Amino acid sequence: MKNFTLGFLSVLILMIIAGGAYYLGLQKSVPVTDKISITPSVIDKEPLAVTPNPTYQVKPKIDVSEQIKSAIASKNTQALEGYMADTVQVKLEGSECCGTITKAEAISQLSYLNPAVNWNFDPANPILINLAKTVPNYYGSGWIVGVASNEYLASFKLNGQNKIEAYNLASTYKLLIQ
Repeated sequence: MKNFTLGFLSVLILMIIAGGAYYLGLQKSVPVTDKISITPSVIDKEPLAVTPNPTYQVKPKIDVSEQIKSAIASKNTQALEGYMADTVQVKLEGSECCGTITKAEAISQLSYLNPAVNWNFDPANPILINLAKTVPNYYGSGWIVGVASNEYLASFKLNGQNKIEAYNLASTYKLLIQ
């Protein structure tokens, strides 16, 4: 009888375990539906800390024409070295100088303008307007042109990389305007 009781209890325990497993299986397979609460919940009054996206700083575009004007007016032509192409077409009006020369030579040639004073790069200047009409290929559209109060003249042309690719100098603008 002892074996019978032991067998019966074993079967009973197995059935309880199987029934429990079946019940738990049903509980997990039934889809859970969330109910929306009509009562408002408490909202934290502190704002969430938001981490801003990293912003990329764009370097401001340097106005090369303003740098040229400033360097010529201040006689600090060394400052133009960074704005020059590796080779520069240089023309000194009334002379055979210079043709295509290196950047270093082009900087050196700008000493020609040392006696010049009170530069005017205003495109509305009547002298510059007259030069643009008379010699448009060197003093017209696309050129940065300035005239000094003592008649010196300079014009600069930039390439596609915003570098000085050519310039023209004259001891007097009257060499070009009769």
